[in-house]
Amino acid sequence: MLTTMRRSRTAAYVVGAVAGAIISVVAATVGILEAGLPVGGLSRNQAIAIADRQVYSEPGKQVRWAVPGPFGLFRDHATDAVSPPARLVWAVAFSGTFPPPSCGPFNPNGNPPHCPPPDHTETIILDYFTGQFIMGSLSP
Repeated sequence: MLTTMRRSRTAAYVVGAVAGAIISVVAATVGILEAGLPVGGLSRNQAIAIADRQVYSEPGKQVRWAVPGPFGLFRDHATDAVSPPARLVWAVAFSGTFPPPSCGPFNPNGNPPHCPPPDHTETIILDYFTGQFIMGSLSP
């Protein structure tokens, strides 16, 4: 009985130590990413700066979030032809006013074309390591 209690106690210490080590590694990784330090790729600030050059908006846009992860989490209905779902990317979302690129085709009747309302969120997806533009998406 005493031996069984010692084994149980030892197993509990081992499980606790392993769990603590895993939590420490995850917390350190999140801390490094949040600090903007590169971990084998672009830093958060670098990703934001590169994504910012891809965005066309009226003045006043702001970064909503910038998150690294696999492309499959951010692909917004894009197929695997755009990029493999496991590719590590930075997704950077901006809020602001993003006017449509055009108001439609020329109207031969002389009536002005109907312009869609501007979007208010744009997400830019970049390669995590190189910053290469992969895709962008607009949403209301």
